[in-house]
Amino acid sequence: MAPALTLTAYPKLVLGTASFGNAAAPQARFTTIEAATQLLQIFRDRGYTEIDTARAYPVGANGTSEQLLGNTRVGEWAVVSTKVTSWVPGSHDKMNIAKSIDGSLEALAMNKVSIEYLHSPERTTPFEETCEAMDRGFREGKFERFGISNYTAKEVEEIVLICQKNGWVKPSVYQGPYNAIARLNEDELLPLLRKYGISFYAYSPSAAGFFSENMTRDAGTKKGSRWDLQSLLGQKYTGDYFKEELFKSAARVRQEAKRAGLTGHEVALRWVAYHSQLSYEHGDALVIGASSTDQLIQNLDIVEAGPLPDAVAKMVDGIWSTVKPVAPSYHM
Repeated sequence: MAPALTLTAYPKLVLGTASFGNAAAPQARFTTIEAATQLLQIFRDRGYTEIDTARAYPVGANGTSEQLLGNTRVGEWAVVSTKVTSWVPGSHDKMNIAKSIDGSLEALAMNKVSIEYLHSPERTTPFEETCEAMDRGFREGKFERFGISNYTAKEVEEIVLICQKNGWVKPSVYQGPYNAIARLNEDELLPLLRKYGISFYAYSPSAAGFFSENMTRDAGTKKGSRWDLQSLLGQKYTGDYFKEELFKSAARVRQEAKRAGLTGHEVALRWVAYHSQLSYEHGDALVIGASSTDQLIQNLDIVEAGPLPDAVAKMVDGIWSTVKPVAPSYHM
């Protein structure tokens, strides 16, 4: 088991805003300036300032998360990061990268963001063209750090070497999924990130609520939920997690949590925050989201509660050998 970290402060937390945006999006929960501002203020009042969004948020109403954030004037106090349009063939060519970056800045009402990510691999455009386009945006002062997300370890190294060869800005942060039943990145990716000095930002630390006591096998039928099989996001989540061994392991976590007076969700979050391979000395961070103000407060309280009891942490760590053969991929 990875040793619990000795920290002088809580882990670095980033607020994900995939639930911000136009109400036409099934997963949108914060659809007005007032609602978004209230959630952001809670995060700010707890001492956190990093916000994460994307051109693709929320799924079904792309770009409206950034627009709503811009309307709250979040850039006046927060460190905001975003991601370029990806997935669509050609979206990572020079013209579309520039268009996406400029569209984000306009929507956010900002001149510069902290991290500009390639949201996911777009493999029809040569990586060299994509890296050159990102370098141009960096040199034009439109973002401070080049980030990548959802790439394979091999692709990460390829991108780093392309940037080194051409004297372009290199990626310095990687964002990817990481939780107690999604740890395949520990084998190749995390060692590679350490080799090149790239920080790791972990999203989906609670496995999209998979460890929650109200998680059921019919979650895919719940309209508007993150598991909704009628949505692309729901299809991805169910494809990743709806496997017998994962359901059994999540049930074990809930049982052990109950014996310790905790919830499965609490155990899942605290395991990633304090007992995983995250390294805050390397600038790693935990990306958390919320579907309500109460849930954000709960998630912050959970993380700030500190490391788990040893027996619970060991049990969670021990399920990995069982679920590894069916674990979700760390890349797209």
